[in-house]
Amino acid sequence: MLAFYQRWAHKLYPLRWLFVLLAMLALSAFIGLLIAGGELSRRWQLSAVVLAVSAMLLWLWAVLFSQPLPQERADSGLWQKLKCKLLYMGYYLLAVFTSLLLLATVYLGLRTLKGIIAALFFS
Repeated sequence: MLAFYQRWAHKLYPLRWLFVLLAMLALSAFIGLLIAGGELSRRWQLSAVVLAVSAMLLWLWAVLFSQPLPQERADSGLWQKLKCKLLYMGYYLLAVFTSLLLLATVYLGLRTLKGIIAALFFS
C-alpha cells in the first residue's frame, strides 16, 4: 500500500501548486456563494467545499508520500530498527487515514452530484 502511495505521490508532486490553486479558487467560490445567498448558491456550496477538501488532500498526498520510505539496515542497532519500524507504521497509518478521507470526499462529491442532477432534471 505504501509503495502505491509513494508511486502516485511522485506523479502528483509536480502538480502540487495546481492543487493549492484549485483549493484557493474553491474556497473563494464558497465565500462568494455564502455572500450571494439564494437557492442556487446553497446548491453549489457543498460542491465548492468538497472540491477544496479534495484538492488539499491530493496536495497532502503529493507532499507527504513523495519522501523515501525508511529502510532498515542489517548493521543498525536495536533502537534504529525499532525507530524504522515505528516510522513505517506511522506512514502506514497515515496512508490508511488518507484513504478514508479520500473515500469520504468521493462519497460527499457523489451525493452532491446526485442532488444537483436531481434538482436540474426533476424539478
